[in-house]
Amino acid sequence: MQLCSKNAFRFKEQLGCIHSVQGICLGGLFVSLYVVLSLFNIRFSEILEFRLAFLALTAAAFYGGPLMGMTVGIAGDVISFFVTPQSAPFFPGFTLTYAIMGFLFGMFLYRTKITPGRALLGGLTEFVISCTLSTFWLHLMYGMEWQYLLTIRLVKNTIALGVYTVLIYVFLNAFSRVLGASRADAKPIRP
Repeated sequence: MQLCSKNAFRFKEQLGCIHSVQGICLGGLFVSLYVVLSLFNIRFSEILEFRLAFLALTAAAFYGGPLMGMTVGIAGDVISFFVTPQSAPFFPGFTLTYAIMGFLFGMFLYRTKITPGRALLGGLTEFVISCTLSTFWLHLMYGMEWQYLLTIRLVKNTIALGVYTVLIYVFLNAFSRVLGASRADAKPIRP
């Protein structure tokens, strides 16, 4: 299995997708989905929660590539902070985290067939970023000891890895069927 998508480095094509009317509309829908899914976070404490909003990033990255995944990550995180009730202050490090996560999802998932291996790559991406960057941001925000945070988050992310992998696989397979059906039903517009 090739690690990166064959189309992942076609940035000109991805920019065209982002600037098209359909791409803008779908990008807005992905951001909206991100905001709605962020309402369903399962929070155990300020440093420990299960988030589902990453599924919107996987869909955006699958459809529009790394650039759309990154754009939806930035916009979704900022808008969801202001729309959803928060107990912590805004921290731009988490926006950077979701931008990187969306970009990496695009590198692995853009225009590929969703297999269990690809879903595992997506789950591992979320795992690594959550264990490293997110833990570091929490360390900076709350001043908690790095080793303590890492230990707690490693346990949580190890459990979440399997769940997130299955969610990515099921969600993106369903999404790819919807995309395939919508493209098959589309009739070309003639002048």
